[in-house]
Amino acid sequence: MKKNSLSKFVLIIIVMNQIIFAQYENKILAKIGPDVITVEEFKDRFEFMPHINYSDTNINSIKKKFLYSLIAEKLWALKADELQIDTIETIKLSLQSLKNLFVKDELFKQEVESKIVITNDEISKGITRVNRILNTSIITSPDSVKIYNLFNTFQTGTHFDSELNDWRIPQKSVEVKYGSIEDEAVEDILYSLNFNEISKPVKYKNNWFIFKLVSEKQDISLDLTKDNVKNIVIKKIKDKKTQKLAITFLDKLLVGKTVTANRGLFDTVTGKLTEVLKTRSGKSESDSLVDIQLLDTDILDVLSMMSEVDLNDSFVTIGITTATVKQFLFYLIYQKIQFTSLKTDIVKQNINSAVKRFIEDEFIVREGYKRGFENMSSVKNDLQIWKNYYLSEFLKNSYSDSIEISEKEVEDYRQNKSNSLEAGLQINIVEILTDKLDDVENIMNQINEGKDFNYLASVFNKREWTKQSNGEWGLFDASSGGEIGRIAADLEIGQIHGPLKVPEGYSIFKLIDKRRHSIDDQKVTDNENIKSIRIKIKLSKMNKLINEKTILLTKKYSLSIDEKMLNSLETSELNMFTYRFIGFGGKIAAFPITTPMYEWYKQKKETP
Repeated sequence: MKKNSLSKFVLIIIVMNQIIFAQYENKILAKIGPDVITVEEFKDRFEFMPHINYSDTNINSIKKKFLYSLIAEKLWALKADELQIDTIETIKLSLQSLKNLFVKDELFKQEVESKIVITNDEISKGITRVNRILNTSIITSPDSVKIYNLFNTFQTGTHFDSELNDWRIPQKSVEVKYGSIEDEAVEDILYSLNFNEISKPVKYKNNWFIFKLVSEKQDISLDLTKDNVKNIVIKKIKDKKTQKLAITFLDKLLVGKTVTANRGLFDTVTGKLTEVLKTRSGKSESDSLVDIQLLDTDILDVLSMMSEVDLNDSFVTIGITTATVKQFLFYLIYQKIQFTSLKTDIVKQNINSAVKRFIEDEFIVREGYKRGFENMSSVKNDLQIWKNYYLSEFLKNSYSDSIEISEKEVEDYRQNKSNSLEAGLQINIVEILTDKLDDVENIMNQINEGKDFNYLASVFNKREWTKQSNGEWGLFDASSGGEIGRIAADLEIGQIHGPLKVPEGYSIFKLIDKRRHSIDDQKVTDNENIKSIRIKIKLSKMNKLINEKTILLTKKYSLSIDEKMLNSLETSELNMFTYRFIGFGGKIAAFPITTPMYEWYKQKKETP
């Protein structure tokens, strides 16, 4: 009786702690008009965004700047919402593609993730195998009679290699690690073999196999006494069960379905994409060393090159419904397609694979909508975070086109009469530009491990005009470097920032020099320098405009911040960039990469 009472008491404590934690996570850190930033949202966005210059002495400053940037994002999103920017087609279709991803992920959680069961016996068996690396010889043939006759010959004592030579059957040597074999029955056979033992014939997919264990070695990197080994085993079992359940579900979902694609439109899309990739990369069909990832800017370029008639034409017919070219192109934005060649047939192979995935995902997504998953709070919350980010970025960028530069402003700049410009600050950075999320994660991990930044730039940087200098820009005015220049100007020499989302992909940079100079020392004599000055003035005016409008938005929507809670808020020092895997395939950044936008707060405090 006492034992039962104690168990109930422990359960009550656990439940109470969970309730208290949930209440804390839902506490409001900032109110922005009708919107709020909760502790949970702040921690999610903050902890999944690297802060390389994180330290005990500056953490409060970093948290404040990050919160002010989130507040600015919300303010601009509220204004964009009021202007109904979410009804603009590019925004609407981008958000719809994201929504489809989240609906697909929820279906995966219900049909696959929730049905995964891992037993203690499976874990124990995995632990006995995880550090064993098997060197095997494999014989394969689609002819079962031939395989069985060969196996019977081995049973008479005939030498393995000589018999294969007589039968003229090739063999290949394969290194097998735990979890590398899809079929569990085949894996069981392999791990049950003794040295030089030959397996019975086994059918796998459309072929028959005979295995021979040639040798075995231990994976010395794994210590079976450590807990992480158990986690490795559990992950491998989970991955295998996930794949099996997903394939089973998809087979049922897709059976008997008919699909047709418009070949003419496929050729048009492929041609336009190839043209855009060639222009951006400077590569041609004859180049052998190509490594290009499709960017959202590439998709926008293709959209601008095609007629509205083609874009709205039926690209894929699924049963009695259709999907347009435009829907397919916006789908590609989140697919991270990689091109290793710009030869027409290779590009077509890549896009053809994307079309197949698009068709499969259309069936999955439609099933998710059929079940009403778009109405789930998790889907709505995830979508709202990305919607705020997109609306904010779109509205800010829309002001860029409205900024005009007069000849007088150019002349004032040349004569150093404009007190509003910080043209006297020169900086130098080493930058790593990449278009791959995988590279971003890899780079951030290596930075945290202490790898030399210059070395990483020499390996990963893809900005064409800094490749020869291993990512170094050379001295330039901070005001002429756009978002990169503005952020770098606020760093101390040696500090690193990133990743920053830029049109070309993701930028990670290190400040290596900072100095001031007099504009009177500069000689502006040619058109190129005049053009550079116009860019500097535009970027400076844009930065001023953003700060001023953000301050005005705080007055329109009202703002309150719980500074005490922010200062007491404990955050993780994991300092990592993470992406979110989407069920049934695909991945995106775990959260939008927050654009640093905090200068407005200081200006607001100084304004009477």
